[in-house]
Amino acid sequence: MQTPFVKNSITGILIGSLVGMCADLALFYFSLSRGCAPTNAHLLGFLAGVLLTFITWFMICYEQFCETRLLRVLSIYLFIQILALFLRGGVFALLMQIMRCSPGTAIIPAASISSAVTLIGAWLTIFDRASDSSSPLIHSRRMLISVTVYTVLLRLLISVLAELIYEEAYYWNYAQHLDIGYLDHPPMVGWLIWVFTSLLGDTEFAVRMGSFVCWCIVAYYSYKLAAAIFHKEVALKALLLMTVLPGYFSSGMIVLPDTPLLACWAGALYYLYRVLVEDKREAWLGAGFFMGLGLLSKYTICLLGLGAFAFILVNNQCRKWLFRPELYLSALLAILLFSPVIIWNAQHGWVSFLFQSSGRMNALFDFDLPDLVGAILFLLTPTGAMAAIAIMWYRRAILAEDPYMHSKKAFSFLLTTTMLPLAVFFIISLSRSVKIIWTAPLWLGILPYMAAYTLPGQRRLLGRLISMVTRAWPGTIAGTLIIYGALLHYSALGLPGVPYPRFVPGMGMEHLAAQIENVVDVFQRSNNEIPLIVCMEENKIASLVAFYRAKLDGISGRGNKAHIISNTTGNHFFGGKGLMYTYWHPLEAHKKRVILLIGHKSEQMDRKRVQLRTDPIGDIKEIVVFKNGKISGRYFYRFLREGMA
Repeated sequence: MQTPFVKNSITGILIGSLVGMCADLALFYFSLSRGCAPTNAHLLGFLAGVLLTFITWFMICYEQFCETRLLRVLSIYLFIQILALFLRGGVFALLMQIMRCSPGTAIIPAASISSAVTLIGAWLTIFDRASDSSSPLIHSRRMLISVTVYTVLLRLLISVLAELIYEEAYYWNYAQHLDIGYLDHPPMVGWLIWVFTSLLGDTEFAVRMGSFVCWCIVAYYSYKLAAAIFHKEVALKALLLMTVLPGYFSSGMIVLPDTPLLACWAGALYYLYRVLVEDKREAWLGAGFFMGLGLLSKYTICLLGLGAFAFILVNNQCRKWLFRPELYLSALLAILLFSPVIIWNAQHGWVSFLFQSSGRMNALFDFDLPDLVGAILFLLTPTGAMAAIAIMWYRRAILAEDPYMHSKKAFSFLLTTTMLPLAVFFIISLSRSVKIIWTAPLWLGILPYMAAYTLPGQRRLLGRLISMVTRAWPGTIAGTLIIYGALLHYSALGLPGVPYPRFVPGMGMEHLAAQIENVVDVFQRSNNEIPLIVCMEENKIASLVAFYRAKLDGISGRGNKAHIISNTTGNHFFGGKGLMYTYWHPLEAHKKRVILLIGHKSEQMDRKRVQLRTDPIGDIKEIVVFKNGKISGRYFYRFLREGMA
């Protein structure tokens, strides 16, 4: 016996999708022939396809549609089509902007992708009501895998199409000055970028490829940890959370020191779990390996080691490791891996250690607890934050009733390695500023419990709070998917009626770099001198201008990359914070140079510190920057003669 929507569903969705795609392409080509912009033609064609597809489905599957609420079917259908639109826009932009295809050629694969998303989404949510031989568990597994694949595709497309944010460009400069240490962070992020840009060139995707690899490592060990505590079905749900929660979604498409830190934290946490909960002494090797790599990524991983050590001290069964060599051999391995940073600091007066310790503690007083709470809400979403609170609130019930957990130690260990680092950040936030991404690794320990107890389909409801969170998850997941898709479309093609923010480093930087390149070429031909480009805004604009000029240089094949990097610097020349630029471009190395000063305010060209050190050459001029045909900023520049004796 077949349930509703099964009869004629395959015929209906195939014919409807085919009719919709034909209407889509027909209107696209018609609009394009009438002079419509490719982006607008893409949207018009898509809307026609959406309408014709639904009408065809309704006509063929009329009886099935009448057996359920039409409004519910329509809302689900529109949600699927929104997701299809965003992925389609990303593919369309990829083919035009990166592969250099014509709009008429690019629309065919793009429309095919959106039709495929519509087909799969409709089958899983509208037409498929599991038959008697299928179980809801299998249906749930299909949904989990589909959402995971969709978010991975979004992440990859954003990595290719979105411009670098200024931190990424700054760490790209790490890779251009390859070293075993740096002032503000350990070298792992620079090493990752160097590896992939050496292989793939100076592109956004190459810079970010390391972040995607790190995310895959995080996903792998999170899945393994959840499977070890519960079973594979919970592990799939943990993987779903890993793909949709903002803190982990962003880690796979933005390259920061926190990106390899997250991968190393996940690996070290899993192997520490194997040692301290499952008593597998050989796992000490994996723990030491990932702790060492984590120290090469960011010093914050010391907090995981602190949490694990605290658990060893308080747990009777784990204290034995204090008297066994495996613990100390693991620590020795971590120190050996970390030794390049120790050597670099010894050679540079321990500046990096001081910068991250006394330097931060000596910063101005800043009560930043509200920002810490806001960061957690952003990283986990409000629903995820409530899920984490619920897990901690019902910890006794979980320990007493969980049929899957094979040891009380598991929950106690993971809760310790979450709460102790969180307490450290809480204390810091009472007097000093905290960064938005800092707490992202901490939640990896309780992510399996959030998946097991708060996502729909768990075995029991332990209380009202968990029941409320369970009901909130579907809407939260749907909302995050729409936001990520909109981010992709906005970055790649823009959104109708939505302007780009002005003066945000990372919006229209390729256009800015191209105009600066023209200004430099004209000056060089006229004066036979290469100017030193000094950008205001500390190191933000400087890093982006260096990257995008190098990218354009690679495309043109001019071979000026080394000159671009050595002649682009930050505003430490005029009292700003240059961070590593003060090492790469010391003031003494640029005496009597002609400076091309760039900023987003004209008054930056006439600041007192600028006037005291330089003499102007010509007037202040303006550069208008565009992205996808929309203004994304106005910048100013002026040539100066550096007068330092």
